[in-house]
Amino acid sequence: MSKPCLEIVTYTSIEPAEADRQRQLAVGMAVKLPGFAGWLPLSGSTNATDRADLVGWTSLEAAHDAGKQVGSAEAFAPFRQSIDRFNGMGHFMLEVGGLPFMQPGDGIELGLFRLRPGISEEDLRSAHTRMVDRHLSRQSGWRGQRLAKLKDGIWADLAFAQSQEAAETICDSWSGNEDCEAFLAMIEPVNMQFGAIA
Repeated sequence: MSKPCLEIVTYTSIEPAEADRQRQLAVGMAVKLPGFAGWLPLSGSTNATDRADLVGWTSLEAAHDAGKQVGSAEAFAPFRQSIDRFNGMGHFMLEVGGLPFMQPGDGIELGLFRLRPGISEEDLRSAHTRMVDRHLSRQSGWRGQRLAKLKDGIWADLAFAQSQEAAETICDSWSGNEDCEAFLAMIEPVNMQFGAIA
């Protein structure tokens, strides 16, 4: 299975305000490309024309395919024209769990639970990793997943998706999956909520 990929691009813009406008338009088009998993736009701290884009993709292949589109498609021409100097691009593989960049409209599922008696944290983490690696990360619209330990013995499974509908569909896919069932056998559910980033 391909691991999630983080693309880091650095460049210098011609005119900051116009560059930011074109970047926002480019993001609006990039979200429709296969494998898109989020975009974090950064601006220089000392030089107003410096830019860096951190873009999440579901695989290195998706990142390369998208790079061809952004680099040559007519729709992205205004964005390319807003760049004065291209400084570099690198691709870095992420561990299972992804690196979700929250965009307005992205979905989230928050599942709270306790460990069943006799279940160790190590066993829980291993089961969660297997579930995400073998099943959840392969579902359409999946953006990332995190396991969090809260106070008073409460745990949270945070799942990020392309939309609230995608988060609900992915949650429905747990039923009957061997790795998901193994994880569920270790926990006592407390609460589960779905929502979207405002």
